[in-house]
Amino acid sequence: MKKYLSLKSGKASKIGQRSQGVIHYRILTDQTHQQLYLIITGNDDDGYYSKEIIPFEKIERCLQDIKPNIPLSSKLFKPAFIGQSNNNSAFLAAILREEKLLAPVVDAVRKHSIQPGWDQWKTGMLKDAAQAKPYEPEQGKPKLAIQKDSDTTDISELDDEEMALLQRSAPDSAVSEDEEPVKPKRPKKP
Repeated sequence: MKKYLSLKSGKASKIGQRSQGVIHYRILTDQTHQQLYLIITGNDDDGYYSKEIIPFEKIERCLQDIKPNIPLSSKLFKPAFIGQSNNNSAFLAAILREEKLLAPVVDAVRKHSIQPGWDQWKTGMLKDAAQAKPYEPEQGKPKLAIQKDSDTTDISELDDEEMALLQRSAPDSAVSEDEEPVKPKRPKKP
C-alpha cells in the first residue's frame, strides 16, 4: 500500500446556491515529496462523495486544453475520479476555489475560471513536505460475504448507496428463468 504524507487539512464552502456546510479535504504528497494528491475527507451536510486519493496531475489533465478566463463547469473534473458520485466534481471545484486555483465567474455562480499560479502553488505545497505527517486513508467498510448455503445475507450495515447497488445487482444473481428475482429488504429497526 502506498504511503502518504499530509501537507494540509482544509475546509471549502460548497458552491451551489442552496448548498450548506463545508467540504473537508487534505492535500497529500508521497514519500518522495514529488507528487501531490487530494482527498475529500468529509461533508458537513448530506451528499455522497468518493473517498479516493486523487493524483493532482489527473486534475490538471482535466484542464489542459482550457484557456484562462473561459468559464468552465465543475463537470469537467469528472474524469479525475474513479467513483461516480455526482457531487465529486462540484466538491473538487469548491476545494480548488478555496486554494485560489479557480475563481467564480461573476455572472454564473456555478462556473469557474482558471487562475494563474498553479506551478507556484504546487511548489509552495511541497516546500514543507519534510515536516508533513503520515496520513492513513480511512478504511472502507468490509464487504459482506454472501453465504452460499443460506438464503439470507445480513444487510443491516449497508448505507443507502450500498443498498441501491445491491438492489440493482439482485436480478443478476443466481435466479432461474422461471423465478422472480428477490430484492433484499432492509431489516426494520427496533
